[in-house]
Amino acid sequence: LLRRAENADRPGAEVAALLAEASGHRITQAFGRPCRSVRAGLCFSLYEHAFLLSDGAEVSLWELEHTATPDGRHMCEVYATEDAARDAMERRAAQVS
Repeated sequence: LLRRAENADRPGAEVAALLAEASGHRITQAFGRPCRSVRAGLCFSLYEHAFLLSDGAEVSLWELEHTATPDGRHMCEVYATEDAARDAMERRAAQVS
């Protein structure tokens, strides 16, 4: 997940180390539909990635997929909180409006 993230403010090495020890992973779609590259137009999807850590704790990361890029290509961004991901979604949408 973190390797796909293109945003400069994505979670760093500390979070990556936690995820490397995760024993489970669940993805839940929180907004939108999966982006399809064959479909023209602007696309936004938000996913919660919940990771079960070895000590029983859970860590969630929020993935924003969108096509709000200058060339319309698919982009993935990852944030530590849902609020940060939704704020980024609003910023991206405002850039192309």
